[in-house]
Amino acid sequence: MALTVTKTGPFFAGSGGAAPNNQTNVKFSQLRNTFRLNNPSGAISASELLRDVDVANSTDPIVPDATENSAIASTPINTASNWEVSQFFGAIKFFDVEQDASDNNANFNISALTEFNNNLGKTIKKKFTLRGTHTSTNTGDAAAKILTDAFNLTLEVHGNFYGAGGVGGTSSTISGTNGGAALSINGGRVIVDVKSSGRIYGGGGGGEFGEQGNAGSKGTCFRDSTVTACNTTPSCPPGQTLISQSQGGCCALERFCWGPWQSFCGNNCVGYTQVGTCRETTDSNSPPGGAGGNGGAGRGFNNFTGSLVGSSGGSGVCPSCQSGFTFQTGTGSCGEQGGTGASGGDWGQNGGNTGASGSGGLGGRAISGTGFTVLGNNVNTVKGAI
Repeated sequence: MALTVTKTGPFFAGSGGAAPNNQTNVKFSQLRNTFRLNNPSGAISASELLRDVDVANSTDPIVPDATENSAIASTPINTASNWEVSQFFGAIKFFDVEQDASDNNANFNISALTEFNNNLGKTIKKKFTLRGTHTSTNTGDAAAKILTDAFNLTLEVHGNFYGAGGVGGTSSTISGTNGGAALSINGGRVIVDVKSSGRIYGGGGGGEFGEQGNAGSKGTCFRDSTVTACNTTPSCPPGQTLISQSQGGCCALERFCWGPWQSFCGNNCVGYTQVGTCRETTDSNSPPGGAGGNGGAGRGFNNFTGSLVGSSGGSGVCPSCQSGFTFQTGTGSCGEQGGTGASGGDWGQNGGNTGASGSGGLGGRAISGTGFTVLGNNVNTVKGAI
């Protein structure tokens, strides 16, 4: 990581320090011109040159509280009374850190940077010039973050902050997940100054799972069996219907004789077999509609150029019969195709809804947290709620 630290000072530090660097004959006018920059004329009182530790109210301290200003001598610059000129030997006024544009950081923790020398929570005015790229593929963790309260800090943004995109809803989750934040600030007093080249983009929310397709209607299933009767209409078992009947062979004979002494005899058919077809009917299954498609992924560093569109729904099921039965053509209807999953949201936008039982994920915030003011935000530099 390429970070450059620049301190305005140290002053009154002897040879090698910033002017004024004298350690003898230090004048009040030198202290005024060095530290009271917002009014470098007129008299300055001793009380104005106390080290200002009021982080709650001091936005432009004359003598700021800084690690350097509380540890530059055996006795640091006093905060209440009885300060000595020697306490200013090596004091600083401002603290700046600049990042190289080649830096690429995932889930960049600004509050953990040793370069700030524990000054983030102190009154000294600080500027962090951010030129690199900061990313996240985890919606629960911002691309860059300040986890402690920071006071009088300006983040000058020339680089990029890209939050993670949410995941589209599935059959088990239904709802899409929320997009992740690009920058998270815990609290304090921070100015986020977004320059024209800066990009602070929250991740898009995942799209909702598609709706289940409408169910089809039951059809009719049948099973035929054959029954017979002799010289009468055949009967079907209970619950079955005779749907056809045909005549078979002879089933009843009558003997007769003729001639002298009835010496010649033969048989006449007096009854024929009646063959019937019996039909048993029952309903088919209830055919369900197709499952919905998965929701689309939200835009994010984990889906930087991929599609946001949800998946198509599955095909519906047609009615079918239990084993041994035949489906009767022209009855019932197939379930409809499942609905397409909703699209994921673009940078900082909510994922789409489908009318299923969930919802699309919320767009990730460009900047989340408290204690900050944003400058330079427009539709190109900042995407997502603040």
